[in-house]
Amino acid sequence: MIILVGVGHVFDISTQVRGIIMENSPVAVGLELDRNRLAGLLARDRGEELPKQRGMLARFQERIAKDFGVEAGDEMLAGYKAAAEINAKLFVIDMDINRVMMRINSQLTLKEKLKMFGALFATPFIRKKTVERELKRYEEQGEDYMEEIGKSMPTVKKVLIDERNEHMAKYLLAIEEKAGTVLALVGDGHVPGISKLIPHGNKKEIRLKDVKAWKPAQEDGTRMSYTFNA
Repeated sequence: MIILVGVGHVFDISTQVRGIIMENSPVAVGLELDRNRLAGLLARDRGEELPKQRGMLARFQERIAKDFGVEAGDEMLAGYKAAAEINAKLFVIDMDINRVMMRINSQLTLKEKLKMFGALFATPFIRKKTVERELKRYEEQGEDYMEEIGKSMPTVKKVLIDERNEHMAKYLLAIEEKAGTVLALVGDGHVPGISKLIPHGNKKEIRLKDVKAWKPAQEDGTRMSYTFNA
């Protein structure tokens, strides 16, 4: 079985992520990270100082995460630690993000470059309320929202989303074949695309809105059970 858990890299959902992993007890846990990003998160968790030179997207995520009272990637750290708690095998399933960004830069059309520049220029002015509004619109519109992005910036969608979906889906199928049940923490926008690339029906989706609403049930005296509240 493949369990796709949609997360957001700037939200305070570490407790929920840990609880979902504990509830499902997967044999393997996959994280939407590459080796370098995981190493960076672990170094930060140890209190080590990280290099100052980071991309605009990473700096944007860090600033928005602070608005939500967390650090970007905390949910991935929670997944890493929960996997260790249950002795699940840990896999980083994403492509090398530096190579992904290089491919985007080399393939962008002039029109897309101008749009990208405008979007990056605007990021310092984007606040928490804007992120929440866009998330709500995404939750309501789903695939139409992603299609809109594809029409506006087709290269970005193709390389940043579609190609990574294909890579992660193939990786997850290989893990499932060898290990059995695998739970994957991926950005919620990747969930539908990855799910479509998993040909069999032995899969489960837990979307970001359900992750954010997750709460532990009352302890029954013998064990703790969990529920998802819509």
